[in-house]
Amino acid sequence: MRVGIDYRPALVNREGIGRYARELVRGLIELKFDGNLGLFGYTLSPLRVPREELGIDGTRAELVRLRLPSRALPWMLNRIGRGVDDLVGGCSVYHHTTYSRLRVARAAEVVTIHDCAYLLGADYVSEESAQSMERAARELVAHADRILVPTEFSGAEVVLHLGAFPGQITVTGLGCDHIARRLPADALAPRAPRRDPYLVTVARVDNRKNHLRMLWAFERLVREGLPHRWVIAGPPGHGADSFERALSDSPARERITWKRFVPETELAPLIAGADLFLFASLHEGFGLPPLESMVCGTPVLTSCVAAMPEVCGDAAWFVEPTEEDAIFEGMLRLLREPELRSDLALRGRQRARRFTWKETARKTLAAYRMAAEGKEQPKLRRTL
Repeated sequence: MRVGIDYRPALVNREGIGRYARELVRGLIELKFDGNLGLFGYTLSPLRVPREELGIDGTRAELVRLRLPSRALPWMLNRIGRGVDDLVGGCSVYHHTTYSRLRVARAAEVVTIHDCAYLLGADYVSEESAQSMERAARELVAHADRILVPTEFSGAEVVLHLGAFPGQITVTGLGCDHIARRLPADALAPRAPRRDPYLVTVARVDNRKNHLRMLWAFERLVREGLPHRWVIAGPPGHGADSFERALSDSPARERITWKRFVPETELAPLIAGADLFLFASLHEGFGLPPLESMVCGTPVLTSCVAAMPEVCGDAAWFVEPTEEDAIFEGMLRLLREPELRSDLALRGRQRARRFTWKETARKTLAAYRMAAEGKEQPKLRRTL
């Protein structure tokens, strides 16, 4: 069974879907499936991820890279009457990893839908982007032989909002072991209290990630007399201007550092050195940063909504993300109780061991086989 994979996100996107595409392929290579992989990348943009970070050199995986703008390729495929599966030399299954379906001639189609946040209103994403992503997601689901989701929560969203059949869906999860490659050797060793203690949040700064409420809670933490700084690592996203204005007016602004870009080599040490990982997001289809924090031995405060309880289990401190008081009180208690932080850190490390990219690849490979075997899909649409 030969599989084609949309590998473009892996080449140009360091976070999110780019991480998923890169690490999924690494996992498939670890399963000795590299001789059956045709990786398709099409972009005029230069590589934003160094080739050595891709992990495909020295393997049998074939990378087909066309220097074409993303909008030109669909037109070209329709014009010549070919499919993207033809461009990778033919395959039994083609995997759409991002919200952009390309014409497929004969292969079974597998799609990944990470979440449905774009359906939840203008506070989460711009109206134009929401409409574009919804159209793309519906097209993907309509043509899919198999739909991959990272959590049961995301699977339920895809069924309820995008009209998929439950029987089409496979939960594959995500891995977090990639961050261990960047973790200092002594990161998990017992350490003395820092002279400059800090909290850290790793997330794109947009409305969905809830930075404004976290800011208000942190200001109260400063008024309470705690010595901590807050380090935010992530590029600006939708609604970042509101947070930037609030930050510039904040009485705690001298205690807050916003790093819009953090190199891969610096991210794990940054997380490992923090007293607390703060991630009170309003909506997540999976929520990878808290698990990355668990790998680094840093206790996690996160949201009790969406996929976070499913992913974090009993290894995090949960708060209602719309309640500033709950965020503040959770931060205060964890920072004042080192034994509680140590317990969460231990449980976090144990929890994170369950989430590996090799396991994601194993479940994905099983889904590929189901798609290739042509499992019969229901003929009647369910009603709700």
